[in-house]
Amino acid sequence: MSKKISIFRIEKTAENEIILWGKLPKGKTQQELVFKAAKEISRMTELFYGCSVKINGVLTDAINCMLGHALSNVCRSVSVFDPKENAYILCIYH
Repeated sequence: MSKKISIFRIEKTAENEIILWGKLPKGKTQQELVFKAAKEISRMTELFYGCSVKINGVLTDAINCMLGHALSNVCRSVSVFDPKENAYILCIYH
């Protein structure tokens, strides 16, 4: 019996601000990870309507691109954390 592992965890920091934490499961290919993340995020989109979403955690560039595209249609803004800058970089704003 396999344990179902979630990639994302949501933390609401303000009324219209959400931090989307990501952690990748081990032993998966890039393609499997992107498809799993897309499936998981599609089930949660109603939580993000009108909010500013900040993406943080250990995620691949491909997953971050997929998230930006998927969330851009429902969110007010999407930002991604850059550890080198120690700041969130605003990627999409409506």
